[in-house]
Amino acid sequence: MRTLRDLPPSEVERIQERARQLRESGMSYLRITRELAEEFKVSLSKATVLRWCKGTHNTFNRTKRINLSPSPGLAYIIGVYLGDASISNRNYQYRVRLKVVDKDFAESFEKALKSIGANPRTGLEHNSGRTDRWWVEVTNKELFMFLKGPKEQLFEIARVYPREFLRGFFDSEGSVFVDKKDPRRTTVVADNYNTEVLKLCKELLRTLGIHSTIYLVKKKGTKVMIRGQEYQYNNDLYRISIHRRTSVARFAEKIGFSISRKQEKLETFLEAFYSHTSEKDYHKTKSYSGGRI
Repeated sequence: MRTLRDLPPSEVERIQERARQLRESGMSYLRITRELAEEFKVSLSKATVLRWCKGTHNTFNRTKRINLSPSPGLAYIIGVYLGDASISNRNYQYRVRLKVVDKDFAESFEKALKSIGANPRTGLEHNSGRTDRWWVEVTNKELFMFLKGPKEQLFEIARVYPREFLRGFFDSEGSVFVDKKDPRRTTVVADNYNTEVLKLCKELLRTLGIHSTIYLVKKKGTKVMIRGQEYQYNNDLYRISIHRRTSVARFAEKIGFSISRKQEKLETFLEAFYSHTSEKDYHKTKSYSGGRI
């Protein structure tokens, strides 16, 4: 049997409302407790139900409520969560955390969290053994439970706001490779262990007119050296790659990066891409409200 601590605030709210409805129908507190336990599979005390119905206790007095309706900010958060961000629960402290090298990435994640009503904390972590990293953290049970919930629920919001979701995911996992001799030969990639997530990215990119491919980049058991230490991949690592020039251009204009060092590489590509007559003509035939394509 579940307890109230196991439930997201939205479900607790529904249980409270149901308790009040049953009380208004004349049902006793003990009977209400039993009815709620049966209907919601949750363990409740008679005293809790009594306080709810009398209005002497509000479960959400100390809970920061957020807006989980589909929005650009929430789609970006989901993209980052399926990439670099992590969630944890220690002693009922429900945390969502991002730790990254790029300050502008951390600021974008912070802005997205604030846009849904969360109250994030930020800071810079100094480490003598590696590059300093910026961190963004929010303690919020509602967001934690939402992100931990069914992936399809997250995917549906990504489909409503594909550009913001993809920017969040590529901010987390993406890289840009530019050929120094010919900047038009540029590839945008993102690596991830979850092929389901990469297939969603491919689907969303296709709706924006962006061609991509997915392939295995590192097999399970492959050894790798990181800062002088040998590690091995515990799972197969897959890559989604955007390499057609027109598709890279569309990615740069329709999605792009919040991270300036990555976006600057795309700008280098675009400058070379549009300097050729045929590609200038291509540019003129396209329209996009947020940029040149």
